[in-house]
Amino acid sequence: MSVRKYSLWVCPPSHLPAHALLDGVISNFSSSLSTPRFPPHATLVSPVYAASDSSAIAEVTDYVKKLHEQLGTDIVGNGIPVCVQRVATGIKFYQCVLLEAPGSDVLVAANGVARGHWGINRDVPVFYAHVSLVYGEFEGEELARVAERVGAGLPDDFEERLSFVATEIRIIETVGSCDQWRDIGGVSITLDK
Repeated sequence: MSVRKYSLWVCPPSHLPAHALLDGVISNFSSSLSTPRFPPHATLVSPVYAASDSSAIAEVTDYVKKLHEQLGTDIVGNGIPVCVQRVATGIKFYQCVLLEAPGSDVLVAANGVARGHWGINRDVPVFYAHVSLVYGEFEGEELARVAERVGAGLPDDFEERLSFVATEIRIIETVGSCDQWRDIGGVSITLDK
């Protein structure tokens, strides 16, 4: 039996200004830098494997139940806050230029529950809470210039305007290049849905 590879994302709800602002920043820089375009999100955990899309949805539904049990419904009942604080660079293609989210304690705890749920090896790197703005392979001074340009393109109060509370977990089949990724659906985190 073959398995499929997925990533679990928490995204700003599409009706919130943070979604439109992040989407605009990502779109603007992917166009001007000729880099991949992707939806605004913070990766909760990746990769997870399932036999099919329906199996992946069932697994994430079970995970959300476990999330409420382990963290408490009062903590995750309204969603998972993602609090961005500063522009940074990374060494990975998918973490080229990003907004760090070090104050996102519930997101970090939710990642821990996910690692336990899917049995993800402890050798996997420590979770880095962030929202990517640019995917790419820039290095050294060029990377510093790109990060400076991205930072200059953000609103002065971006920490407030680009932070969000995710109300669902999106399940993304992440096979191939970014333009081949497939959003197979979402599972609500909140109690009202």
